[in-house]
Amino acid sequence: MSVIASISIDADDFVLGEILADTTTRIELTQFVPVDNQLIPYFWKEHDGDREAFEETVRNHPAVAELSNLDGRVNSHLYRIDWTDEDDGFLNALRDQDILIEEASTTDGETWLFQLRAIDQSELSAFQEACYEHDVPLDIKRVVHNPDMSDRSRGLVGVTPKQERALELALERGFFNVPRDISADELGEELGITGQAFSRRLQRCQQSIFMNLLSKQSRQ
Repeated sequence: MSVIASISIDADDFVLGEILADTTTRIELTQFVPVDNQLIPYFWKEHDGDREAFEETVRNHPAVAELSNLDGRVNSHLYRIDWTDEDDGFLNALRDQDILIEEASTTDGETWLFQLRAIDQSELSAFQEACYEHDVPLDIKRVVHNPDMSDRSRGLVGVTPKQERALELALERGFFNVPRDISADELGEELGITGQAFSRRLQRCQQSIFMNLLSKQSRQ
């Protein structure tokens, strides 16, 4: 029975948060990729005329071996960080307990919000214990046990609450009408995110729903 936990953590309490603390715009973590026993982060950073200063600050951090700018758009960039010698209590706990990060973001550089999925309650408890052993305080906001049971009946397996809300809002506001009654930028503004972030969130939601439908058809 899987468990989803929503937590917040101060930027000063884990190395990635510390590195990215010097910002006043949104950062959205897309994934961690395990490479040579390290978790390599990929993240989108919105910019407000601060790109060069931000990149210089990150590259000057002693834990950063390389900052790669992978994709540049009008208001945001996709980055990857390679570590010099990543040894962080929070990241180690995520890796060692095989915790899946479903969502992670910050809007002020001071506090990060994570949505984590564990295989079961014991794995989540082991993750919490590992964090506390490394003096990493976590603020547990919400824990949902066996979330797929309620989602399965609605065809929303793998869809996060934020993705579901994005879909609901798009339907309510006529985003799928032809022509559209509202833009992604306007919908994103209602949720406090950019139009680009809204579009990505909606796309992930649709992908999960389509995969669920295809999976059901293959079993029939």
